[in-house]
Amino acid sequence: MIDVQVLYIHAGVNEKTMIDTHVHILPGIDNGPATVADALTMARTLVQEGVRIAAATPHYNDEFPHRSASEIFQRVSSLQVELSNAGIPLRLCIGHEVLIKPRLVDDVRLGYIATLHGSRYLLLELWNSIWLPETERVVFELREHGIIPIIAHPERYRAIQQEPERLGTLLRLGALAQMTIGSLLGAHGTAARRSAEMLLKKGLIHCLASDAHGFRLRPPQIAQGLHYARQFLGIERVHFLTEVQPAAILTNELVGTPSLHMKVR
Repeated sequence: MIDVQVLYIHAGVNEKTMIDTHVHILPGIDNGPATVADALTMARTLVQEGVRIAAATPHYNDEFPHRSASEIFQRVSSLQVELSNAGIPLRLCIGHEVLIKPRLVDDVRLGYIATLHGSRYLLLELWNSIWLPETERVVFELREHGIIPIIAHPERYRAIQQEPERLGTLLRLGALAQMTIGSLLGAHGTAARRSAEMLLKKGLIHCLASDAHGFRLRPPQIAQGLHYARQFLGIERVHFLTEVQPAAILTNELVGTPSLHMKVR
């Protein structure tokens, strides 16, 4: 696996690169690319959009066969060889996008679930249309066992769109929040776009990611989305959300609070 600490060198603000902590790029494993060839095409697209490090985060839910952390490691290693042979300068890390459920911490402790690059950070997906009553309890249990959940695309959950304070509650319990860049472009509907802008302006988002699933279906939309984001967040803060914070996550360092570092324009 890659040494992100060595690969990531902070040399000032760079508008043209990012570290993507949420990508469905492993072939034939969920609703990402079907083949290795498709995965390579997707990788080229990510590189063209500015991504140089990406966490492969296949779904961990009941819709797809469960793949253990060890299998994800093997699949990422195999795809990395394919990328190198094809001359594609994209470095991969392991991960899962885990659908929330009661006693999720047991699956983490048993090695079923891959945290992001083996760190303390776990990408956690909530239900889209309902609020699981155990949500706060699951976040609390993960934190009690040293795991920091990162809530994937909070702007897309109906409950948070209607009651943004629900996300605030999870953050106070020790969770972080990761926004999908495409939401700023309306890729997931008007409600998600409005929610995305509001959560960013309130400083409730810790990092931005593509949540890309392919080069045609659910493409990255990174360059266009970040261009839009810079117009109302500013270059420095977008860099903070796409480089500084993701690097801290993958190197298992503490992640800062966006609202404490810089103001929205």
